Amino acid sequence: MVKLKGFDNVELKKEKIMNVGSIARINQVIDLLRELEPTEEINQCLELLEEVKKIEGW
Repeated sequence: MVKLKGFDNVELKKEKIMNVGSIARINQVIDLLRELEPTEEINQCLELLEEVKKIEGW
């Protein structure tokens, strides 16, 4: 289990179910969020998605 920084009650466990398609969808969401005007919420979401990618080894 990996605890996400800044989130006290969220833990992620590396699963084999994450695949190239899942990462591609995460990358699409990241690209869409980066096109929006940056807010604190959007920046937190981007950090969280990048953290998930790191946990999964991408």
